[in-house]
Amino acid sequence: MQLGFVIDQSRCIGCHACTVACKSENDVPVGSFRTWVKYTEKGEFPSVKRSFSVMRCNQCTDAPCVSICPTGALEKRLADGIVDLDKEACIGCKSCMHGCPYDALYINDESGTAEKCHFCAHRTEVGLAPACAVVCPTEAIVPGDFDDPTSVVSKIVAGGATTVRKPEAATKPNVHYVAAAAENLDPTATTNDRGYLWSNRRPGMDMAASEFAAMEQRAAATASVPRTTYDAEHTALWGWKISGYLLTKSIAAGALLALLLPALFGLLPMPSATGLAVAAAIGLLFLTATSALLVLDLKRPDRFLYILLRPNFSSWLVKGTYLLMGYGALASLCLVLGLFDLVPTGALLSVLAGATCLLAALAACYTGWLFGQSKGRVLWMRRGLWAHLVVQAGLAGTAVLILVEPLVLPSGELETLRTLLVGWLALHLAFMLAERFLAPKGREHEYHRVQALIERGPFAFRHWAVGVGLGIAAPVLLCLIPGVPLLAVGAALLALVGVASEEDLFVRAGQALPIS
Repeated sequence: MQLGFVIDQSRCIGCHACTVACKSENDVPVGSFRTWVKYTEKGEFPSVKRSFSVMRCNQCTDAPCVSICPTGALEKRLADGIVDLDKEACIGCKSCMHGCPYDALYINDESGTAEKCHFCAHRTEVGLAPACAVVCPTEAIVPGDFDDPTSVVSKIVAGGATTVRKPEAATKPNVHYVAAAAENLDPTATTNDRGYLWSNRRPGMDMAASEFAAMEQRAAATASVPRTTYDAEHTALWGWKISGYLLTKSIAAGALLALLLPALFGLLPMPSATGLAVAAAIGLLFLTATSALLVLDLKRPDRFLYILLRPNFSSWLVKGTYLLMGYGALASLCLVLGLFDLVPTGALLSVLAGATCLLAALAACYTGWLFGQSKGRVLWMRRGLWAHLVVQAGLAGTAVLILVEPLVLPSGELETLRTLLVGWLALHLAFMLAERFLAPKGREHEYHRVQALIERGPFAFRHWAVGVGLGIAAPVLLCLIPGVPLLAVGAALLALVGVASEEDLFVRAGQALPIS
């Protein structure tokens, strides 16, 4: 059985009865929605047409929210195909909300857990239709079983007159629309910069991003661009804590990676006991900060151990946690060996260095695969992101090594570190310049729309001035002046500022435009 809806938008009158019934039936908090009605308008006065569309969870066959949830709080029920959520298992990490391309989940601020449409499972289990379908005055909402060829919904779909939202996301949605305006189902086809009916838009970067996107749409259009005039608000979910996590993890992984990887290739000498201990201590310090930021960002930090106690191994949040633990264990071993002057020599040291570099690289790059599971945030699905994160870790680690160089390496290695920093900066710049070509397959249009915010939109000045200017060009110029240690320190600090800025822009730009 696969329960789902057919929504006939030719019948919908935009009355919001479904929204009110859903809120009443499921005790949905004020400001949050499990189903809502979106309005768009097309044309210019006096020839304007308004269209409605009912937006909700799509009970996807391949539900990305289920895959990304680290604790298995979300499940695809085998008996009826409903995507349901166990609030007792939710830790409030918000990853499911980024995994969903349809904006179908929200956080209940009272419980600190995610919630969503569950097809009124408590009603369907006793043979009743979902509340939204019962109250619809025009019978525009038709529930049914898509696996039953004799059901009404199956017959409608078999007629070939239905469409779905974002088929390119490959989630296999089980909400089909009849006679829905194309611009209602595609958030990239409309603008929302002229405000909403009955409400004001809040100023800020999201408004600036929407205004820029609208300007670009109008410049490329041959006719008037449809407008979204009523929609539910979906604010950014991840902020400075996730940006900070990316930076601290880059430094944590990079502290040992930037020291041991060049040593394995003969570019730097193998570290002394003191050098290894200092680099390991830096790695562990920032690894602790990384873990703290992740826990603090949870809406239910008291449940953070659920990631280990009830893990969902399809989630890269879980896999990443184990990678961080593995790297932390090797960093701890390096610290102990360094503190007690037990650092091995020869082949054994090479094996230790190689294993540590491997786990450091994995600890740095797993976030790229985690973001790849965020099908709602197409910018984060960038191909090769994992490799760029390794480069950022190497860059951040080398910058930190320059700052503590007298404690880690023998004298005379500062010039080598300068050269290595320039190399990492060159790789970092190469990835930045290649970003426009790294769109996920099948979602190029949506990706380029968001990427434009960074290249020439409201994030562009910071991207080019701080990320490229202060963060790359200035450090390279400083590194070209040999013999002045303070200039190397300045280059290291500027490189860290540039990495921090780019990682923060990446998090914020990915959430700046509406996805529903």
